[in-house]
Amino acid sequence: MTFSALLKKDLSKLAFGSKELQRAELAGIIGAIAVVAVDEAGGMSLGVKTENPSVAARCYQLIKGLYLIKPKIKIEKTKKFKEHRAYLVFVEASADVTRILEDLKILSFNQAGQAFFTNQVPENIKKKIPKIKAYIRGAFLGCGSVSNPEKTYHLELVGKKTQAPSAHNGRASGTLDQSTYLLSVKTLLDKFDIKSNLIHRKSHWVLYLKEGESVVNFLNVIGAHRGLLEMENIRIVKEMRNDINRQVNCETANLNKTIVASYDQVAAILYLKDTLGLRNLPKNLYDIAEVRLNYPDASIKELGQRLDPPVGKSGVYHRLRKLNQLAEEMKMKK
Repeated sequence: MTFSALLKKDLSKLAFGSKELQRAELAGIIGAIAVVAVDEAGGMSLGVKTENPSVAARCYQLIKGLYLIKPKIKIEKTKKFKEHRAYLVFVEASADVTRILEDLKILSFNQAGQAFFTNQVPENIKKKIPKIKAYIRGAFLGCGSVSNPEKTYHLELVGKKTQAPSAHNGRASGTLDQSTYLLSVKTLLDKFDIKSNLIHRKSHWVLYLKEGESVVNFLNVIGAHRGLLEMENIRIVKEMRNDINRQVNCETANLNKTIVASYDQVAAILYLKDTLGLRNLPKNLYDIAEVRLNYPDASIKELGQRLDPPVGKSGVYHRLRKLNQLAEEMKMKK
């Protein structure tokens, strides 16, 4: 099961809360993935289609609990690259559909009895934070997905490609417009300082988050606390792993520099030993030459500690430079 599927399964098990919160969540789901069809007689039917059984069950329970009706559930099998199951929760053409859509502020009628569809966040939801959170949760359940945090941080809401409900007998006009819907969700995310971007990808509108902090904040808003903890643990492990890798790389680079420098120093000392003789060097240079030959892998600090009396790093550097200069001068004389 994917990380997204696990999140939706957990979210679908959350307690429903008040009727107002249930309406907000259902409005978010319907706005994301519902299809409204108008028959020849002007009757409207409502369908919510999802590949996630937990989301289908949640939608069924919300409609049943809020409106005391039993939607029908149909399982469809589709084959693209491999077999998929899709779950369709639908309410057949009846006054119930009108009642649901009006109650959720998706459908309204003017004085002439003409119906208008809107797919923006209802004003009554915008006024209270708990309702906003419930609406965003519904949006994620409907059209959201999040990548495996082990690989990357990316969360997106993909608008369903929809057609406008057909107008019959002057009764219906308008569409469940996905750009309007996702833009209104974006304004809700702005209230929580969650950075998001809205783009048009092929035939779909996509609202996406790509920063780890934004994804974590989003999960916190919708109440996906177990997924949030899991993602935070993964983030911590990844950061520790990256810190360790950086430290190892840095230490490796420093070690390589030390090895190269040590090799050059030993080569210079051996040249002086063969040409001049180390005993002919001043005592301070002789001492450091002997220590370097005996401890070719030692650091500058360790070399200084092995001298008697001990010498600081700057003193060791100075003496080794003198040995190198002396070796170069001897080579020039030849």
